Amino acid sequence: MKVNVNHPSFISFLENVTENILSTISVNNYFSLPQENKMGVLYMVFKLMKTSVKSRAKLTDLELVSFVTVLWKKNEEAENYEFAAILKDILDNFDTVNEFTKTPKRTTRTIKTDKTNNE
Repeated sequence: MKVNVNHPSFISFLENVTENILSTISVNNYFSLPQENKMGVLYMVFKLMKTSVKSRAKLTDLELVSFVTVLWKKNEEAENYEFAAILKDILDNFDTVNEFTKTPKRTTRTIKTDKTNNE
């Protein structure tokens, strides 16, 4: 899917996604967090981003990587460095973070019944 990343409506959408995430999660002091706490922040930011994007478009994993890249670059340009660092870390650990956000498929259980012939 080709998207003009400099189109005003797309930039507005990126800003809305960023505001939605930053209003929910505090990214202050991200650089001073230990690694295990950073992974929790990455998970929450990625999950919020996926739910924000899901309202407008259905993206594949490859398209989601491109979206995160564009969001990262736009936040760097806006000098929102801590959020940009979170997005870069999401890109670096995309497979790991993406696996956590996928819901496992439920297996259907068949109920066994005893068949007896009542004659």
